Order: sequence, then structure tokens, then C-alpha cells
Amino acid sequence: MTIQAAWVDASDQLRPAFYTAAFDGSIDDLKAAFGLDAAWRAARRQSTVALEARLSLLGSARRGEVLRVESRLFEVDAKRLHIAQVLARGDDWIATRESMAISFDLHARRSCPFAPEIATRIAALHAAHRALEPWDWVGQQACWLSELDPPSN
Repeated sequence: MTIQAAWVDASDQLRPAFYTAAFDGSIDDLKAAFGLDAAWRAARRQSTVALEARLSLLGSARRGEVLRVESRLFEVDAKRLHIAQVLARGDDWIATRESMAISFDLHARRSCPFAPEIATRIAALHAAHRALEPWDWVGQQACWLSELDPPSN
């Protein structure tokens, strides 16, 4: 993807919302890879919805740069996908994101298990992703201020 002029701020750096948009677009590609594409959604009225997402900005991107997004299934079960993603310029990581998505019946407006044929493809893709060099940052909890020891006076 090439960073467009409309995506940057006054200092020519990518706005945070567009990091998220890049990751979201890549999740659509990931879902299409295991068959949960627009045709499936229209015919079956099933998709996924996000439950949580954690974005970490590690660097900046500027207008005109060409970046790539890599997405991996980190953990899966009958209804959920734990997805890890990297936004990179060559080998340099610009941002990472972890998200949790759940299978969703668009008609009933509630969660549902993945259809068996989709679940089979998810399992195969998950196995392929597990065979790759692991990303050690995946699955780490964010540090919340409420969990830190208060400073001593």
C-alpha cells in the first residue's frame, strides 16, 4: 500500500486512524483467504466482528511510502480469531496490532460458530502460521496504570 496525501497530518506523517484502516483491510484479505469473503457474507449472512484491538506505533510512515501488512492467526477456536499483524517498510516494523474477532451471524445479530468448511480452512491457515518464525510480542498484556505500584512519597 502507498501512503496517500489524505492520510497524513501537517507533518506528513500517517495519522493513527489510517494505521487501523491498513490493518483492517488486511484482515479482510485474511478472511478471504479462508473463504469468508464478500460472496460468503452475502450468501450466508455470516462474518466476523471485532471484540478488541491493540495498536502499537513503533515508527512513522510518510506520504508516498510503500508499506506492507502481514497478518497471522495466532490462536483460534470454534468462534474466535486472535490475529497478529505487522505494518512494515521493508524489514522495519512501523506498527503492530493484535485483535480478537468473533464469528457473527449478521441476521440474528449474535455470535455463532464458524461453518465447518470455514473452520477447516481456518485450521489449515493457523497451522501454516504456527510454522513461521514466531513473533515474541504477540499475546503480551498491555501495562495499565492501575496495575502499577503507586509511587512512594
